[in-house]
Amino acid sequence: MLSTYTLVEFFLFSFFIWLIIDNRQFKKVIAAVSTLFIIFICYYFFTTKWNFFDSVPVACESILIFTFSLYYLFEQINKPRVLFIYNTSMFWIILGFLVYLAGSFFIYTFADNLDRDDRVKFWFIPFIFNTIKNIFFSIAFSRREAKDKNSSSLSSSYDNFFKTPFNPL
Repeated sequence: MLSTYTLVEFFLFSFFIWLIIDNRQFKKVIAAVSTLFIIFICYYFFTTKWNFFDSVPVACESILIFTFSLYYLFEQINKPRVLFIYNTSMFWIILGFLVYLAGSFFIYTFADNLDRDDRVKFWFIPFIFNTIKNIFFSIAFSRREAKDKNSSSLSSSYDNFFKTPFNPL
């Protein structure tokens, strides 16, 4: 069951990053790595005795999504689409990925090796970073994107996800 959650989370995060990255070669890398990760998850699910948590797949997922996210930021540094990256919704989502994965990486990685008392003592840490991730996602969803005067031709395919924030009225 936990591997299913890990697989869905990985798929959603990596697909989102795949959508916002411009480099076609890196998109192919994401697709190939995602396929290998799916094979790995299936192999791990059927061959490993379950303890408490699927630490190995979560660690692999964290490293892969962290790498994809850093590549996105690297791409933005080399070919900026806007003057200030923190004015884009994509930045806040990627920042949420990075904070969540970096903050919960070690507790998730060593969860199978901790005894019950230590797990209870430290298990609040991933919840804190998940909350921070959700706050960053909320910032991204509530942003109203403004077109940069210098990037009118560059921003045509960018940030179509969150141009108009949710308005219930």
